[in-house]
Amino acid sequence: MSITFRRVLKWSGVTIAVLVLIAIGLGIYVYSIIPKPIGDKPTLQAELFNKPSTELPVAGKFIYKSAAELAAMIRNKQATSTEIVQEHINYIKNNNYKTNAFVWLFEQDALDAAKKADEKVARSEPLGLLHGVPVSIKEEFAVKGKPFTWNSEMFQGVVAPQNSGIVDAMINEGAIILGTTNVPKMLFDVQTFGEIYPTANNPYDLTRTPGGSTGGGAAGVALGFSPIAVGGDFGGSIRIPAANCGLYGLKTTDGSMTEFGGSPGGPGNPKYHRMMVTGPIARTVDDIDLAWNAMINKWPDQKAKMLEAKGELKDYKVAYLDEWKFGSDKIIVSKDIKDKLKAFVDVLGTNNVSVTNDQPADYDKMVAMHRMLAIYTMFEKVPWLLRQLVIRDFKKADNHRIDMSEVFDRMSDIDPAKYDDILKRHDALRDQLESFLTKYDFLILPVASTAAIKHNPEHTPISVDGTNVDYWDNFLYPVVFNATGHPALTVPLGLNSEGLPIAVQIVGPMNSERRLIKFAKLIEPLHEGFVKPKAS
Repeated sequence: MSITFRRVLKWSGVTIAVLVLIAIGLGIYVYSIIPKPIGDKPTLQAELFNKPSTELPVAGKFIYKSAAELAAMIRNKQATSTEIVQEHINYIKNNNYKTNAFVWLFEQDALDAAKKADEKVARSEPLGLLHGVPVSIKEEFAVKGKPFTWNSEMFQGVVAPQNSGIVDAMINEGAIILGTTNVPKMLFDVQTFGEIYPTANNPYDLTRTPGGSTGGGAAGVALGFSPIAVGGDFGGSIRIPAANCGLYGLKTTDGSMTEFGGSPGGPGNPKYHRMMVTGPIARTVDDIDLAWNAMINKWPDQKAKMLEAKGELKDYKVAYLDEWKFGSDKIIVSKDIKDKLKAFVDVLGTNNVSVTNDQPADYDKMVAMHRMLAIYTMFEKVPWLLRQLVIRDFKKADNHRIDMSEVFDRMSDIDPAKYDDILKRHDALRDQLESFLTKYDFLILPVASTAAIKHNPEHTPISVDGTNVDYWDNFLYPVVFNATGHPALTVPLGLNSEGLPIAVQIVGPMNSERRLIKFAKLIEPLHEGFVKPKAS
């Protein structure tokens, strides 16, 4: 063997050894920055996820009653909270395995609270808006002493040290917390599946998703498990599940319930915590009204800012769109949604509502703004290398329909110095939409491109009337109003030919929840609304 060849072998060996050491070092570094699971996985309540061998007694006296009806029955001593709560508990145990809507049932706590509620009625003490009424809480919000995992192994052993603000708001008004409902891993999907809880199913078709991230809450309300679900919305997480399950769902004005209603908005600078709001899901507008008032009562200064409602249908002007256009492109919508929307606005027109086909400007800029604000909210404390991996995945899914170059730049470099400029542009977009809503009281438009989709854990493209659409493009209609902060109410319009719910969202000016709810009550007789799923 020549000296030259031996040298080549020697240096090749040295080079390979160095590369191996670098790879090992990089692997150790990556392992060190990946968050480690907190504690052990909780032991799930088997009775929630398995069909019971013998069904518990359910007379059906209270299931599918509205919260308003139940509250009146308790107040007027026509029923006790204890018997109402017990019937709902039995009904959940009999049926939850179909949809995996509830992930934790607080049976004894709920019955103890119901007993105290009944004692308060017996003593003729003042009662809250939801006194004795059973409600569910999205597992985004902390309930003291209960698992608080966000369906992620990272938080698998976390037990909430105290209630979230929104949980206290409901308890302050006398609500009985039945349990917490299913969410996707880290709340980050418009389906509901993760690492701890079984996948949630849509009650109208168990092969489909109820939506996300308040998917479990919506499925539970549609199946009669509770009249009200408390949800959170960062990009459609109340409105999409409400639409998929044929329900009303209210995304509230950004900032109207401070600190996201008590949901942890992510670590780091509170200045970056935006867009994530809380709100109710229900089968009736009256229950949305009741639940929203119960929530906002905890924040009276914000309640005082709310716009007054108008009295009659003839007083309202609305704009509508069925496919939002930007440049030479548009976000397509299925024919069944467009047909239901057109029939809906036609009925509004024949009932003295002024109806105009119109759309706000700069849709693409609002979508990009949502992504930019989300990055500062969620990724500020994420190590640079992990952000590069996220960027790689996002770029792989990017179809270049909307310019996301600045979004990728900010994800790579979360520069605090650039945030104030981003906020100025955010405020300009908000004000621009607010100006549009001086011409009209509301904007009516789709919630998503299609009805509830089949379970799709791989996020593969979705067929919309035979056209393949990238997964995330199906859910771009809600995010713009998280970006601008405007309130929006999902309104169910009945079922399509496949028996799946169809809905629209109605968007109002900032702080117009009271006006939105009033309008929804006025138009309630003009559309089909909630239809019970056959699975019930």
